[in-house]
Amino acid sequence: MGRFVLAGITQPATFELEQGFNTLGRNPTNDFRVHDATISSFHCEIVLADDSVLVRDLGSTNGTFIDGKRIAEEGLRAGQILRLGSAELRLEARGEAETARISIPKVSTEQLPAPKILADGYAACLNHVEAHASHRCKRCQKDFCRECVHVLRLAGGTMRVFCPACSGQCESLPLPPGAEPVTPKKKESLLGRLTQTIRIRFK
Repeated sequence: MGRFVLAGITQPATFELEQGFNTLGRNPTNDFRVHDATISSFHCEIVLADDSVLVRDLGSTNGTFIDGKRIAEEGLRAGQILRLGSAELRLEARGEAETARISIPKVSTEQLPAPKILADGYAACLNHVEAHASHRCKRCQKDFCRECVHVLRLAGGTMRVFCPACSGQCESLPLPPGAEPVTPKKKESLLGRLTQTIRIRFK
């Protein structure tokens, strides 16, 4: 699997995208901080799933554009220009380095979490111990129910499910007969959550 990099055009910056969710903006808590007055604190998020890249605007003031077209949510292909405010970045697909490097991996003492099992013999959600787990993260091996996982729906009906703990991709787990469907509900966007918070505060 190749790597996807956002290379700065109007400023010297290079951001290598990680699988899962990547946020861009001026706020230092973003995955990638862009120092530009025309960029919002939380400007947009980029979702990398396998070899597909999806850009989602987070209600930015000056907008998110792909090749000059303002978008709310749209796929981004290698070679296209992503503009946030006045900052422009090009998406580049890069293969693995040709020169092999020998490295000694660090020995991790962290043990994989032991899956919690319910009385019926099926796995329990890590966050909701009485609920059946519908997905297991391939990276951290943690189990979660359909209320916890992050879901990305791609064009053509394809769906990717991501871990809420490490953003790794998840796989489905078997559920007992008669259990609710395993299809997770769509998570509310960051903009939706902020709007709800503002509405509550001013009531």
